[in-house]
Amino acid sequence: MIEPTKRVAPYLPFATFISSLDAFSQGVPPKLDRTLWRSQSGFLQGLIMNAYRFFGLVEETEGDAATEYLLELVKNREQRPGIMRALIEAQYVDVLFGHDLTKMTMKMLEQAFDENFSVTGATKQKAITFFLKAAKFSEMPMSHFLSSQLRNAAPRKKRGTKRVELTGDEEEEIISDIATQSPGAVCHSVRLKSGGLVSVTITANPFSMPAQDREFVFSMIDMVQKYEAATNQKEEK
Repeated sequence: MIEPTKRVAPYLPFATFISSLDAFSQGVPPKLDRTLWRSQSGFLQGLIMNAYRFFGLVEETEGDAATEYLLELVKNREQRPGIMRALIEAQYVDVLFGHDLTKMTMKMLEQAFDENFSVTGATKQKAITFFLKAAKFSEMPMSHFLSSQLRNAAPRKKRGTKRVELTGDEEEEIISDIATQSPGAVCHSVRLKSGGLVSVTITANPFSMPAQDREFVFSMIDMVQKYEAATNQKEEK
């Protein structure tokens, strides 16, 4: 028996999700795409779209057409907590079913995410933090076990500009984690002579790309391949 495919729960910062609604202050277009959030990185743009699809704010089978849920969130700013609560109860139904958030522990919540969503490691922790912050925003009561997790997840004050260096294995783990959250993603990494890592992750279907996108993507692939071939030749000599 084939098990149903698990969905990827949203794992972007909840504040970014809420602020993304500001893009519709002048109206909601009939269909959405990443270009609505040009100030965000391409990666965050993708996470925003994934969150919109998860909550049913767009209809993916209709080319990401805006739904009534999105219109309600945009038009009724003061009522957003109540609207979000309804969306949470609908989309996290398997997490909430049979559980009482006022008595739930972090271990129970983590187990529920393991059973119902395709998120692991650091991504799972981000997805859980998104859920908890969304629940708090929606004024959903929760246990002190969960609310304390929010306090622990609060950003710490910076104590300087010391740069954190990642090892090659840590870099590759982060890149792999990102790529595995996008079904059909293709990822290729090249180690630089200086020791750094350059990775290209492609989640789009090249057959559905407009000509300009295809030209850009394949020119980037050519550059990576040329650099890799030149590096390999020098190492063989």
